[in-house]
Amino acid sequence: MTMIVTPSDADKSDFSYDIFRRIIQVIKRILVACLVLVLALPLWNLAVAKWQQAHVVIPGSFYPVDGALMHLYCLGKGSPTVVIEAGLGSNWLDWQVVQPELARLTRVCSYDRSGLGWSEPRARPRDAEAIAHQLHTLLNEAAVQRPIVLTGHSAGGFYVREYAREFPEDLAGVVLVDSSSPQQFDELSGFRASYEANRRIANRRLWSDRLQVWSGWRRLMGDCHYPAAKGLERLADLYDAESCRPGWVDGDIGEFLDFEAAAQEAARLASFRNLPLLVLSKDTHSFTNAGSQLRPADQKAWDSEQEALKSLSPLSWRVIARGSGHKIFLHRPELLVSEISRLIDYLHGGPPPAFGSTTTK
Repeated sequence: MTMIVTPSDADKSDFSYDIFRRIIQVIKRILVACLVLVLALPLWNLAVAKWQQAHVVIPGSFYPVDGALMHLYCLGKGSPTVVIEAGLGSNWLDWQVVQPELARLTRVCSYDRSGLGWSEPRARPRDAEAIAHQLHTLLNEAAVQRPIVLTGHSAGGFYVREYAREFPEDLAGVVLVDSSSPQQFDELSGFRASYEANRRIANRRLWSDRLQVWSGWRRLMGDCHYPAAKGLERLADLYDAESCRPGWVDGDIGEFLDFEAAAQEAARLASFRNLPLLVLSKDTHSFTNAGSQLRPADQKAWDSEQEALKSLSPLSWRVIARGSGHKIFLHRPELLVSEISRLIDYLHGGPPPAFGSTTTK
């Protein structure tokens, strides 16, 4: 006769409790691991960012401006000094193809606006008035000799115009590199609607970006490597050192939020008086620009706005950079250097450029 042994209720209870206890232990271990990860990732990200900053040589100097340190990088000798005002979200690094070449001719200074590159972030306003005043103070702190040739790319054109309105005696000449126009809000199809839509969600994106950077998630995912622009591969370590720094997350958001205010302020400048003015424009039909090709109507509007910039000075000329997109300083740096050199030569008593002309080169 076969005896069948069945587990008692007590045995079943002990077995169930043992399984439950093991599950609880596994959950605890998972929670502890998650907690360690949550604490370790931000510290790791911060440590890597600090290590990168400590192991790269940042060219230039730092000066206090209204309670925040600002970064200025100057090369070359001679006068007038060319001062570069980068576009929205851009900084001194992007101009390191052009700056060393121009420095063969005269002194050239690039700088980082607050929250960009190596200049400490600051609160709004980040409109043209605030930026022009901060640049003026920075140049004073660094004892940069006046007059200067102020060069502005894209949104930097707004800041140049406001600077010229407030400090006209500082300027010997002006260069606008595919400069933004106050009219683009209403003359480029869909621009205002797109800007206002992005403005509405900007703060939500900011907090999302902050969380990803501060938590270390972005570095964990390998997204803290910022590819250097063509021709600037030698500066890859500096580009990387600017990435995923907790204190600098979306440092350009203030400028973006105040972009329309800056446009309205720039529009107040009716004239650069008799200052020589070089207008460099992208080729709206170029293959290089195909990825962000403007619609035919917008091509015409952009060309018209660029041409209208010439009216800001009787001593102006315009050059369309054949084959170049918006970033002429990267797509056609040799042309930019050549035309600014022409302006500098004129200021030194050389032959005048073809004032009033528009050519494609």
